[in-house]
Amino acid sequence: MSLNSAQKKAIEFINGPCLILAGAGSGKTKVIINKIIYLINHCKYKADNITAVTFTNKSAHEMRVRLSEYLNVLEIKKIIISTFHSLGLEIIKQEINALKFNSNFTLFDEKDQIMLLKKICHKDKNIEDDIQSLKKINIMISYWKNQFYTPLQAESLANSHLEKKIAYIYKKYNDYLCESNILDFDDLICIPTLLLKKNQKIQHYWQKKISYLLVDEYQDTNNSQYELIKMLTKIDSNFTFVGDDDQSIYSWRGANPENLLLLKKDFPSLKVIKMEHNYRSSGRILKVANSLISNNIHFLKKKLFSNLEYGDLIKVIVGKNEENEAEKIAKKILYQHAIKKIKYQDCAILYRGNYQSKILEKVLIKANIPYNISENSSFFSRPEIKDLISYIRVIINPNDNYAFMRIINVPSRKIGLITLNKLIQWADKENKSLFQISDDIEAKNLLTERTKNKIKKFIIWIKKITQLSYLQPSDILDIIINDIKYEMWLSKILKEPNQIKNSIDNIHTLSTWFKNMLQGDEFEQPMTLSQIVTRMTLRDISNNIKKNKRDKVQLMTLHASKGLEFPVVFMIGMCEGILPNHKSIYHNNIEEERRLTYVGITRAKKQLFFTYCCQRIQYGQIMHMSPSRFLFELPKEDLHWNTYISSVKSLQKIEKNKLKIYHIRKILKQYKKLKYE
Repeated sequence: MSLNSAQKKAIEFINGPCLILAGAGSGKTKVIINKIIYLINHCKYKADNITAVTFTNKSAHEMRVRLSEYLNVLEIKKIIISTFHSLGLEIIKQEINALKFNSNFTLFDEKDQIMLLKKICHKDKNIEDDIQSLKKINIMISYWKNQFYTPLQAESLANSHLEKKIAYIYKKYNDYLCESNILDFDDLICIPTLLLKKNQKIQHYWQKKISYLLVDEYQDTNNSQYELIKMLTKIDSNFTFVGDDDQSIYSWRGANPENLLLLKKDFPSLKVIKMEHNYRSSGRILKVANSLISNNIHFLKKKLFSNLEYGDLIKVIVGKNEENEAEKIAKKILYQHAIKKIKYQDCAILYRGNYQSKILEKVLIKANIPYNISENSSFFSRPEIKDLISYIRVIINPNDNYAFMRIINVPSRKIGLITLNKLIQWADKENKSLFQISDDIEAKNLLTERTKNKIKKFIIWIKKITQLSYLQPSDILDIIINDIKYEMWLSKILKEPNQIKNSIDNIHTLSTWFKNMLQGDEFEQPMTLSQIVTRMTLRDISNNIKKNKRDKVQLMTLHASKGLEFPVVFMIGMCEGILPNHKSIYHNNIEEERRLTYVGITRAKKQLFFTYCCQRIQYGQIMHMSPSRFLFELPKEDLHWNTYISSVKSLQKIEKNKLKIYHIRKILKQYKKLKYE
């Protein structure tokens, strides 16, 4: 495998802490793969003493697949290649005896968290329990956890009445998790970090076990993840972290690019190696990207370069309104496909927010252009998948109230909301789980005999399948599906034949995955039911979801595009208030919006289009839009502005009407200097 000098240097530097500052398209995954191979084959590191951490399950799986070309299966199985959360989970499982909860714990995902917060907030009439308020509360609790603040500390640090209320909710939330033997995603980092801080013996064990640590996408680490890294390493440790401060785009979930600087402070002998040779994009696209990102403050400077051809001018397409903007994109795609013979799947349309895809979809359908839209919704958030995983969660941990509530009447057992509310009240009063209360239903006199019998029948069945899960784990999901006649029930409640087919297909896919994961494969050891449910809750299905291989234009957010590349890229909505968005302008977080734009630009290999419209409808009103400031931070000799006359007339009309639009006169002057058709 050919390597450039920077890549070779990055791979062969072993003795000491190392930071690889890897620009977009510079081959960082190639370097990580080759470094692992080099550690085993040349430096005689044992495979089970190497740990590679990345941020997505897809990346972890791809790493394993690429390693399989150079290492034997036994070695690959020994290397820990995982996300931060999966690594934290592994530490928790191995050190469970030192922690204050049982090994049969289950995990809460975001939807479970929101349901619990809604229940807590519903009891206090002074607290809003709409979905947006609950999400904000969840973000605040997550922030406190990642700062290692207890509910008591959070309350003492609260600066407002609202923060004190949220600190109170945080306490109730934490108490519930502890009582129910449940962890959330933040716990998977915070609990092992605090354990390693408090227990030196355990810390030394893990530092010895992980004799070489590699971390990908290091710029996306938050406070707790960085603290976990420090606990797993020593000041003179041998490790390699790979990151790019120009691609740090997750501050909203706690990512802190300044962690790159903290490395130099915490590890004084840190070696910084820059990888600036881009193998993806044309010279012109890289020039534009470098010009844009140079407007950000940099502590670690780098500049991408390419040996590829200089490439076409970057086109700026201006539409009269959103629909006109989408129509012009559709025409360009049809031209690329029909005349230049570019496949639809080689074209990507990137946008700041999911809401921008609606008009695009309408126009693409009208133009008969096939497309695939990448959404945040996961296979695991499908109702039928959540139902069946909840059944397994109850088998593993009967005290998981939210899983219990989900399945008690799915399919319908005629156990109504009134009955369920009574069970919840009794459980709260007696400080027991819903399963424990239901198992002791004979002692309750407030329910009819008929209702008691329904609950008893359900509990007896749960106990039966729990026993079967030990005897026939590979068949347990099929047994559940057949026993509760789940597919028949779905056929009754779903109206569309298509919906029924998709849901049943999803069930069969889930069943196949369960069996495969219980058996293991060339990359993974056989798992227990508990491990499988945990993996699925973490969305770590090792990329087994079938990809749609049909020739379709790819639609996705700029955030979702990170790590991908396309020959032709359209970046739409390049307006003030969209990119950068209003919130970032208000909070003066322009640098992250600029990094997000940089990420979008560097997805393009050969052709790049920026688009925006002069008018758009917002909240039922026509809004006059101004081009994004980022367009004017790009070298004008590399841009080709289309439909100049109509856009200038539109701006002149706005000015004539004396509407106060941001930078109108300045923008008119900029237009006159630019190339146009």
